[in-house]
Amino acid sequence: MSQTDDFNIYEIIPTDRFNNDVKYYIKKKKFTRLENDIDDILCSLEKGDFQGEKIESLKFPKERDVYKVRAKNSNADAGLSNGYRLIYYVQVDNNIVYLITIYYKKDDNKIPTNNEIVEMINKYCN
Repeated sequence: MSQTDDFNIYEIIPTDRFNNDVKYYIKKKKFTRLENDIDDILCSLEKGDFQGEKIESLKFPKERDVYKVRAKNSNADAGLSNGYRLIYYVQVDNNIVYLITIYYKKDDNKIPTNNEIVEMINKYCN
């Protein structure tokens, strides 16, 4: 049995919103390591290891879930609580993970509401 028979490989698709968020934070000089900080999370998602907490208040069809995972900001001398939040949408039936948005916890104007998350999913993932 090969390794790929042991688990499903998920395609990772960053949305335009996610890519714009990454560019926004990297442009701010204190977030230069963002891509490296989330690399382990992306590798886990590709293997179907869905990290973080499921956002239960968002109702989607069976085998479709939204998660929020914390990532360390290695540019700051603090733990996960002072890091990024990455929101992603999983379509288990299609083996796809959409990277919806990423924001810095202390950047209040970038934190999306549940309604905004649903709007982004409808815009980028359907």
